[in-house]
Amino acid sequence: MHSYYIEECNPEVGHIRGSKVGILEHASLAFGGRIVVDENFDALVVRNLQGELESEVEILSTLAPKLHEELGLAAYKSVFRFDINLINKAITTDYHFSVHVSNNSKETLIFRGFIQPIELPDKVLLIVGSPRSGTSALGKACRKALKAHAHGESHVIEGISKALQGTDVFFEQSITAGINGNLVNAVPKTVLLAEHLNMLRRIYKLYYGNSIHLDKTPGIPMLQSLPFALMAWPNAKVIFCKRRAMENIQSRIIKFPKVSFLQHVKQWRQTFVAWRQSRQIINQLLKRNDWFIEVDQFDMANSPEQVVGKLRNFLILTEGEKKRLFTQLASSDRPEKTSISTSKVKSLEEFNWSHTQLLELKEYCDTEMTLQNYSYSNSYYKNRSQQEEFNE
Repeated sequence: MHSYYIEECNPEVGHIRGSKVGILEHASLAFGGRIVVDENFDALVVRNLQGELESEVEILSTLAPKLHEELGLAAYKSVFRFDINLINKAITTDYHFSVHVSNNSKETLIFRGFIQPIELPDKVLLIVGSPRSGTSALGKACRKALKAHAHGESHVIEGISKALQGTDVFFEQSITAGINGNLVNAVPKTVLLAEHLNMLRRIYKLYYGNSIHLDKTPGIPMLQSLPFALMAWPNAKVIFCKRRAMENIQSRIIKFPKVSFLQHVKQWRQTFVAWRQSRQIINQLLKRNDWFIEVDQFDMANSPEQVVGKLRNFLILTEGEKKRLFTQLASSDRPEKTSISTSKVKSLEEFNWSHTQLLELKEYCDTEMTLQNYSYSNSYYKNRSQQEEFNE
């Protein structure tokens, strides 16, 4: 089995129409899109990492006058549709390639990428969200349901993602990287990405084998690292755990009393912002949105059967796995529990916070509260019927 990644190096010139990340049965990658040039071009060429012309490739390009009109391009611009097929390459290690527009012996880089031989586990499940939003309870329930070996929290994905960012900085901004003739100057970002993806997959295989990778890591850094994780495992499923601002912030205060109220408020909002940003990036990479699901801590506590029903379809659980998930989720065995569970929902005023704190919460959280259909009253959801319809 193989995975692939394609990067648009010059989006104004070249655009991929399909997914930029995916899984291949064999090392044969076909992709297409469009290119926009100032004049007719000589050819599209594909090169390997050493800069040699790739021979095992089929390239087709056709002028697209209707697309020219649809895009509203200037008269001096030309747009072409193209299809490239890297033919059944026999690879045992990462294969890197780049695509160039060739015109009058001058080449412009428009795409680069790689194909990697990999072993994907049967299931990859990433449980993410804000701290104090039910990630621990759901993580434990999923571990028991799938009989998976996993740690309480991981943070390995965000760690290697940060290592990649640091490596990128050196390879792009160091003095030596700016000198032609140095190897550090010749190494493209996609090589660094491929090597860090290999590292990530090796670590998880070392600890968890080839069957199930279950990672529960709450927090904003993990949410920001999700695109990197989906590049490593395009088959991964993600569960985003969330919770209404007041309950989440109150639980945060109890668990992390040294953090200021305002900081808790800002982090609650930023969690949703980071989640939306990563979700948009991943949707564009995969060209699909069936890789994630959202679960609210309130529903986990008060409607576990409904939540389990959603998760069974999403995770494709067996009947036994579903029963184990429900048994654990409906039990009182809740890790990281900071208060006695109650079905009574309090209004904002009942949290006994200062007037200043109430103003801070509304200032920073009001937009997100509306987007998430959360209420400030003693009704958890602003529009319960709308929420029930959404959960179906």
